[in-house]
Amino acid sequence: MPLETMFLFLITDLMFCLTPGPATMVAVSHALPLGPRGGMRGALGPIVGVNIGNFIWYGLTAFGLIALIATVPTAYSVLRWLGVAYLAWMGLQMFRGGTSALNRQPARSASFGKGFLNGLAVHMSNPKALLFYTVFIPPFIDPDGNVLLQFAILAGLTVLTETTGLTFYAAIASKARNLGDADKAQPKFQKVAAVILIGAALILVWWNLTDGAMESAFNLSKGKTG
Repeated sequence: MPLETMFLFLITDLMFCLTPGPATMVAVSHALPLGPRGGMRGALGPIVGVNIGNFIWYGLTAFGLIALIATVPTAYSVLRWLGVAYLAWMGLQMFRGGTSALNRQPARSASFGKGFLNGLAVHMSNPKALLFYTVFIPPFIDPDGNVLLQFAILAGLTVLTETTGLTFYAAIASKARNLGDADKAQPKFQKVAAVILIGAALILVWWNLTDGAMESAFNLSKGKTG
């Protein structure tokens, strides 16, 4: 996998992970309590649970995408374009605003095991996760390369980005016990994230138009039907 692809994925995925969502909420709620079951120690369980959830989603997506490339390569090419459209749409949504109320999260004192299960359950039950993995990953995958290896690389990068995002907000919660400032900063950060996501979408448009893998996928499809 080219370094520029990994870098673009890293930056783009980091923008998603630094934008509060259900996974952030559960990590924050476990970091808020005082005592040994709160703070960063309390957030550790949810953070590990969310990352295990990411690996499960990656595994499901990888094998589904491999089957799609083998059976309907043209559909995979369409999926790559849908991924580009998804990034652009998410960027526009961030420009329009809409933030998560971190400051209203209740404190949840729990053991590592319970926190782990909460993080895993929240991440696996999020209906947006299926859409995210289905359309966000394909633009970064070269069907002519080792697909499983590419998925392993992206999964490793996601551990880095997800852990960074969750740790960032959990650290704020454990230190300040008040996330009002983080709530106020969200609109400004979202504008920056929106620019990066739209920029990433434009880069992927260029890559899709010049990528030989796209052409080979269409040629393979024609060969099967012609």
